[in-house]
Amino acid sequence: MTPELLRGSRAHLAPVAVALLVIGLAAGCGSAETSPPDSGSSASVASAPTSSSTPSVVEEGEAVVEEGEAVVEEGEAVVEEGEERARLETRARPETRAPSAGTLQGIDVSHHQGAIDWDRVAGDGIDFAYLKATEGGGFTDDRFVSNASSAHRAGLRVGGYHYYTLCSPPEPQAAHFVDVLAQARTDLPPVVDLELIGNCDPPPDRATLRADVETFVDRVEDATGTEVVVYFHPDFEVHYAMVDDLDRRLWVRRVGSTPPPGDWFIWQRDDAGSVDGVSTPVDRDVMRP
Repeated sequence: MTPELLRGSRAHLAPVAVALLVIGLAAGCGSAETSPPDSGSSASVASAPTSSSTPSVVEEGEAVVEEGEAVVEEGEAVVEEGEERARLETRARPETRAPSAGTLQGIDVSHHQGAIDWDRVAGDGIDFAYLKATEGGGFTDDRFVSNASSAHRAGLRVGGYHYYTLCSPPEPQAAHFVDVLAQARTDLPPVVDLELIGNCDPPPDRATLRADVETFVDRVEDATGTEVVVYFHPDFEVHYAMVDDLDRRLWVRRVGSTPPPGDWFIWQRDDAGSVDGVSTPVDRDVMRP
């Protein structure tokens, strides 16, 4: 749609021609008037030029009108250019559709969000929460257990996720994640978070990491009896291209645009959302039931 500023251009420019026409006519009337004649025969001499000057005044007025019409035409060209630009920008922008009916609204948080009022979160239309449980082979999020308990009391479905460390052996990471998950009530499948950010340098080669991640996933699934969901950060997938290798339900990150239809289980739709009860920006997610 045309922006309001451009949409109003014709309305603002059209009166210009009228105003200029009035000015031209006024100029013509003013030019036709003469000063009172002096005494004697000079009156006939003074009035003589009046009739001869009238055509030039009319021509001047017509020129002013033509100038006004040119301004209007220029304004219409600006409007048309603005309309075309708006069409192109709309075509270029990725379309973000509202989550479809039947999907669940959620957030994912860690200790970085601080204290959370989960009753207010639930009151803001949030159905589920994924909570950071562990990272690597030894880090435990100190708010995982309390967040899980409070979120459950508020009526949310809860899951835990593990931030995978690329250069740590998979077995101790899986064991650590399973141990911490057991300390809280969770009713959503476990998630492994695969990212390049904050990981080792240089990272392992693709074949090595693929085998390690498969080992981690197998260990967690054996211990929990639940299929692991895999979160792939786009940078990670560009570097390693593992989506098809793991053959698990996916948590996709697509901020600002809707992911294409496909086999995704969770969609991260915002990485700086606002939710009542959370004092910091928070990831917003959509889950298929």
